[in-house]
Amino acid sequence: MAQRRYGPTRGAGVVVIEQEGGKILEPAALGWVGYAAMFRKGPVNQLSLMTSKEAFLRRYGSYHDDGQGPDACIDFFDAANGRGGIAVVRVTDGDEVAASATLYSRKVSGTSPTKVAMGTVAAKNGGRWGGQEKYFTKDLSAIGKLAETTLDTETSMVKDEWKGGYIALDQVPLKTYPITGNTTAGVISVLGDQTMLTDHGGGGGDKRYYLVRENDGEELTVVIEDGEDNPTTEFALTLYVDGVLFKKWPNLHTDPTNARYWVSLINNDDYNDQITVTDAITGTHTADSRPANTYGIVDSCTQTVLTAKIHRFTITAPVSGGNPTCALGVTTDTHKPQTITITMTDPTHGTPVSDRFGQLGDVAASLTLGAAYTPNNKWTPPFTITAGATPLAAADVLTIYYMPFTADELIGGYLYPDKVNYKTTKYRITDNDHKTITVGVGNDMTAQAVGNDQYMVVSPTHLVAGIDGHASILDSDYEKAFLLDSSPFNQIADNNNNLGLIKLAAPGVTATAVQKAGVVYAEGRNYQFRYECPSGTVTDIGAMALVNDTLGRSDFAVMSFPSYGYVPDPLSTDGKLNLRTLTGQIHGREAAIAGGYNGYHKAEAGIDAKLTKCLKLPTGDVAPDHELLNPVGISVIIKRKGNFVIWGDRTLYIDPNWKWKHQRELMSHYEHTLQESFDWIVFAINDPVLDGQAKAALREFFKPEFAKRAIRGTTVDDAAVIKVDSENNTDSTRATGDNFADISLRLADTVERFNMRIGKQGIFESVS
Repeated sequence: MAQRRYGPTRGAGVVVIEQEGGKILEPAALGWVGYAAMFRKGPVNQLSLMTSKEAFLRRYGSYHDDGQGPDACIDFFDAANGRGGIAVVRVTDGDEVAASATLYSRKVSGTSPTKVAMGTVAAKNGGRWGGQEKYFTKDLSAIGKLAETTLDTETSMVKDEWKGGYIALDQVPLKTYPITGNTTAGVISVLGDQTMLTDHGGGGGDKRYYLVRENDGEELTVVIEDGEDNPTTEFALTLYVDGVLFKKWPNLHTDPTNARYWVSLINNDDYNDQITVTDAITGTHTADSRPANTYGIVDSCTQTVLTAKIHRFTITAPVSGGNPTCALGVTTDTHKPQTITITMTDPTHGTPVSDRFGQLGDVAASLTLGAAYTPNNKWTPPFTITAGATPLAAADVLTIYYMPFTADELIGGYLYPDKVNYKTTKYRITDNDHKTITVGVGNDMTAQAVGNDQYMVVSPTHLVAGIDGHASILDSDYEKAFLLDSSPFNQIADNNNNLGLIKLAAPGVTATAVQKAGVVYAEGRNYQFRYECPSGTVTDIGAMALVNDTLGRSDFAVMSFPSYGYVPDPLSTDGKLNLRTLTGQIHGREAAIAGGYNGYHKAEAGIDAKLTKCLKLPTGDVAPDHELLNPVGISVIIKRKGNFVIWGDRTLYIDPNWKWKHQRELMSHYEHTLQESFDWIVFAINDPVLDGQAKAALREFFKPEFAKRAIRGTTVDDAAVIKVDSENNTDSTRATGDNFADISLRLADTVERFNMRIGKQGIFESVS
């Protein structure tokens, strides 16, 4: 920093020159780890710095069946006692899809409900976490496509996108078959004890099947209301995550020129890591451009029951000017929202197609005007198209927008029976089916609503159709997180976060290629990588062979054996145990020790290094042999005084100078701290004055390290020998733009063996 001068430069007067102060080096944070893993949610292949369990759960979600990243992160925070943090990188296979929902404007046309898209709300990132609901139906091309435990849909799919759903067969109306997975070619597998073909009967019969995947409460939902400040022109959007309130945006506008434009306020909200929104409005923005959860036309209304019009019929007949009419048949709660398009093949026949369920007839041109039409699946309502006074022609298009409610989904919400004339009059909903809404006994809606009035419902809209990116994950997907030139972890140093040493891992991943990539990256960035020994490796010889013959040794690699342990199932109430990686517990306990000693100079091991969640090891009653494993650098997890503890302070060293784990950690931490703290010296004047400033700054940095016994000697100058002068910075050195500081540290040692020498006292020895 240049000196500051205040006062005249050429005239008379008092001049004050502010002298530059001594440089203070800010110590780096302690206890930070970096995990690349699969998570339920979160940004993909991007770095996030998580400092608390609450923040982690909000952004990345809790436990899931496909990976152990969440286990490790939760274990870390539970064991770290508020120390350190986690640099998180979410890994997927690239097939993830974000759940979404379309919001519709409060528009009407005459006496029919409309369906005008106002915008889209989507999960911030891919995965089922935002909502997974999805439906698919088709006829088997042949009964041979159905077996006892498989169904060949002959349809391209994302691998395992239907896992967790179920199959229903029209021929077997009272039974469903739980799906365990599917191939990309569309072969669905169900539980091994199922008998689909036998139940169906084979041969003839109905060959229609249905695939169903439901949200089951794991979802994002949005509730739309009138704006709080301007209820007639703005709207409010409240977001819920798995039914729990996340945030409310109380005053939003649809006009991009407005300061409260909804897209800007929601997408640019730093706290919002859950959703992103897009605008679909074109043209003039008016009050009815605002969205609603449900907005429509009243068909009829009693004191407590409102019946809604649930379909709209439009005709696109630019040549013929045909004017047919449409009437729904008997509708039920089974029928799903959809848009049905009928393309006329001649004046009296057409081909109906659903936007959700495909062609509705077994053959094209299956619809005949004037005849009741029954679609080929149970999710599409029956209807009749009747010719008008002016006939249709081939290529004319008829569209039915079918907009039912989901049965019971509106319960607990609010109904405005006449939103136009009684803007604030609302009733709590107690029941609903696909076209009626019931409010509490004792109310009387007939004073507000009559046929053709406009009603509005405030009740959660669910996001749907999310897909996880886990099923096709490869080693190469993890390896991307550890590429030296492009790893997301590079941002830690690039952004000068001053986090010091980062202890890296891929929790729950024991693939050789991934672990090798991790240790190469750690060595290249001066970090540390924690190997994991597969849970099935339960012998000392097997662990040694894994390190020496498969994974490879490195001064920047560590491993504990066993690397897995049995921990309480967090979702169980009957004492069930799960076999899980111990990486998070180990790293968390190490962070707590480093934080407690304010440095890495104390070995993070011993009877106080407890893994409190670990209740049993996969090695059974055979304890790991530290006599065998310690010399090759493998720490062990053993039981001491009723607790499993970390036992060992070695790296998987190549250079014996770096066999001590705490010394390698301490040196890496110092090096990162110093590297990120000396930007002030770059482009400074390179002369002996600068040498003195640099040496003073370094000495001040190491004084507290000496005081806390991280470096050892009779004085700080003995423990940290610092040389920055004209001997190591000659004129020729300075001329090349270099300045050297040579630092020699005597790092703290650790007690690995406490030797007590005891013997019988000799006859001539003093007994005083």
